Amino acid sequence: MMESKWTFETALKKLETLVKELESGELELENAVKKYQEGIELAKYCHDLLKNAENVVVKMMKDDELVEFPTTEE
Repeated sequence: MMESKWTFETALKKLETLVKELESGELELENAVKKYQEGIELAKYCHDLLKNAENVVVKMMKDDELVEFPTTEE
């Protein structure tokens, strides 16, 4: 399962591996469902790390009175 202290890069590589395994079509259904669920968790984890990094950059730019970083709306 996913470790909460993984770096973004480590989590993304694991997610890419899971996607390749799922795309292969060689997994048994039960295993495929487990890997899909793990992939969803990893995708959310990566999204959360990116969102936190974006928030830090936006705050730094505001604190330094730089032009505001363009944010994406969800």
